[in-house]
Amino acid sequence: MFAILAVTAPIFLLIALGFVAVRRAWMPREGAVAMSRYALLFALPALLFDTLSKRSLDSILVPDFLLVYVSASLITYGIGVLVASIARRTSPLDNAFFGMGLSMSNSSYIGYPLVAQLLGDPALIAVVMAILTEVLIILPLTLILTEFHRERGRGSVLRTLGRVLRTVGTNPILLAIGAGLAFAALGWRLPVPIGRTIELLAGSAAVVALFAIGGSLAGQRVRGALGPATAIATGKLVVHPLVAFGMLMLVPTLDPTLGQAALILAGLPMVTIYPLIAQRYDQGEIPATALVITTLLAFVTLNFGLWLWGIGVPG
Repeated sequence: MFAILAVTAPIFLLIALGFVAVRRAWMPREGAVAMSRYALLFALPALLFDTLSKRSLDSILVPDFLLVYVSASLITYGIGVLVASIARRTSPLDNAFFGMGLSMSNSSYIGYPLVAQLLGDPALIAVVMAILTEVLIILPLTLILTEFHRERGRGSVLRTLGRVLRTVGTNPILLAIGAGLAFAALGWRLPVPIGRTIELLAGSAAVVALFAIGGSLAGQRVRGALGPATAIATGKLVVHPLVAFGMLMLVPTLDPTLGQAALILAGLPMVTIYPLIAQRYDQGEIPATALVITTLLAFVTLNFGLWLWGIGVPG
């Protein structure tokens, strides 16, 4: 357990440092927002591009991993929507964000440094495939459900889909992944000065992103609706990894290291932009509370899960 904590504790301590820095006014909240934008627009895209562009294309996309992770995420999403509609009897708009909270992990900000330290460089392709799952499947699915519910027959289907495609297609992380895949497929290499610039940006991604998470949490207000928020947190930290574990049992041919990466990624807190997206549809209160609760509980559940499954344990 101490070997696991030696890896996970610094990640959560960086998040805590960002939280304290903003809460104690050592840094203005706007500074944390700026750091988050830097991570989203520059550092993380550079990190993903640098990881992909130096590999061969056939080593990047692993069908068995995609089968496990995509299926686990969609099943968990469906469980979230079903539970919300039956137990809470809420609208399809609420149900869509309930499902998103259960199934869309923070693979970019937390998953990348965690998988890199626990499983090493070969497992980083799992992070990329998880991000593709979240950006190309879970996020569009949520946006489609919410947009159709908001329009309710008033708008064109094609116009609604067009808005979703624009939102997804302009995501800088997705663009970086696309460029990295293109370079990997064509065997291209960047000129040395540009390549080294990309490497410098990539090297700053983990620290800046984790600090920014803490800063963003400091700006979230934990209000009412603790019941639904706790249910989302439980689903994200317990149901999602358990479903992923069940899928691994059905796909025994997956490389064990990538299987461990799938469990780590499924057990992460939800993506940081979860409440920001929900706010566009006047649904920000429960997601914001769920994000805070999930991130706090993740230190316990994630370390317990790593110990239980023997991930990161020497020998």
